[in-house]
Amino acid sequence: MKFSALGVILVLIGGLIPISIAQNQSNGQYLEEQSNESMAGELIAQLTKLGEFVESRIRPIKNELPQNTLENYKKAENLKEKASLEYQNGEYQNAIQDALLAMKYYREVLRELKETESTEMLREQLNEEAERVIAYFSYVEKVIKVAEKEGVNTDKLIKAYKETKDAYRTVFEALKAKKIEDAKRNMEIARMKRAELNRELEKVLRELASRNAERIVNSFLVKTNQSIAVAEVMVKNAKTRGMNVEEAEQSIERIKNIYIKVESLAKEGKWIEALGIIRENSHQIQKFLGMIERVRRESMNIKETLEELRERIKKDTTAIAILKKKGINTARAEAQLKGAVNELSVAIISLKRNDISNAVVHIQRAEKLLAEVEEFIKANS
Repeated sequence: MKFSALGVILVLIGGLIPISIAQNQSNGQYLEEQSNESMAGELIAQLTKLGEFVESRIRPIKNELPQNTLENYKKAENLKEKASLEYQNGEYQNAIQDALLAMKYYREVLRELKETESTEMLREQLNEEAERVIAYFSYVEKVIKVAEKEGVNTDKLIKAYKETKDAYRTVFEALKAKKIEDAKRNMEIARMKRAELNRELEKVLRELASRNAERIVNSFLVKTNQSIAVAEVMVKNAKTRGMNVEEAEQSIERIKNIYIKVESLAKEGKWIEALGIIRENSHQIQKFLGMIERVRRESMNIKETLEELRERIKKDTTAIAILKKKGINTARAEAQLKGAVNELSVAIISLKRNDISNAVVHIQRAEKLLAEVEEFIKANS
């Protein structure tokens, strides 16, 4: 444990000779062990050093010290001078008494200086803490805004935030008024309030994480399900062309297992855990998406497919119009044709956004709708 210079001096003064001796008119028992002269000389020497030490501490801040500290210092100085004169005049008993009283006042001065230094140290610590607290409060405010936008209940967090802010304000006011004990006491309260604020903040952050996790997980499930469907079609097409798709099939199987785990946790509402599974397998997921892209490039040309779909839609539109003129009910076929047009439009938009997987999904839907329309046309032609 480290002691400050003031602390060491206080211990030495307290341990050297009990202060009660200075207030005890009968010192016979103690003085029997030493001659008055040698004891007085030792005390005067120590008192001189102590006076020099105290003076060195007071000089830089003398104008800032409270009146009672200055008065105690003046008493100590006067008693020191008096004790020195008494020693020189051979009044050893009086010199001892006054030297001890001088030490008592010096001790009071040192205690007061220590409190002043404690105030300064605490003020410095608080200034540092204030910077951290201001940044912390700013962060809390941002979390509150985000949480409110997300519809998260922030009532308890706001209450804890206001109470913590008020508690720290009380600390600063006490320090400004130089009420060190009040500042210390208020600091304990402020830190307790901050601990409560931390707990409420963590609750809101968990709720935000949970909500974001739910969104991310649901998005993963939708897109991955689509990607698996696309991959299986691509692999099937690639197989018919005699391509080696073993790696692709293994990748699909791994992603299916991940998908099942995530889906199972999602059904239980364990969004954080589900998100954890996604994060743990992010490398496999990225690898899978890369595989889809490779197979896509090898198995089909999307732009050519889009052109083919446009031509089919034109032909089917003409054929439906002819059947309608013949009095055939084409309402269902027209709705399917319109659906195919919409799917094609979405596929084109997805392609422009470089969302290949989504484009393929909508192309497949358009193809399915057109196949049904063309079957209707064939049956009624």
